[in-house]
Amino acid sequence: MARHGTFIGAALIAGSLASAVHAREEERPFAAAIGDAIESCVDTSAIRFRKDDRRVILDSAETAAVSAAVTRRYPMVEQDGFAPQQVVLWRKPSAGWLYVALLVNPGKPGEICFTATFVASRFEITAPLVEKYFGAGALSE
Repeated sequence: MARHGTFIGAALIAGSLASAVHAREEERPFAAAIGDAIESCVDTSAIRFRKDDRRVILDSAETAAVSAAVTRRYPMVEQDGFAPQQVVLWRKPSAGWLYVALLVNPGKPGEICFTATFVASRFEITAPLVEKYFGAGALSE
């Protein structure tokens, strides 16, 4: 009987590890979003990051909150099917803090693309996120 319990325990652990690996694999395309560049989903443009640009991929709860705020302010984003699946918070040197809305690229599965950028200062959620990721005072940089 103890052997049977050990087998079940091992199976549960293996299943949990497989789920964790699968979740990481789903997140991998978005991890590339803070690399050198992100292609546009709608045209041939791209966002090019400089090595020292401040940027971070928001976690799923923060992405959901930003996505909800964006679609409340700009309903056409959701109507056009461009509600973000993931969001990058980026300080563009010439423009300030921006949210970059990301999707899995429909034309290139396994890669991501951006649908739009949004001026982050227009959203109340921004100050706590900038402080969390970049420290107090970063919002005014």
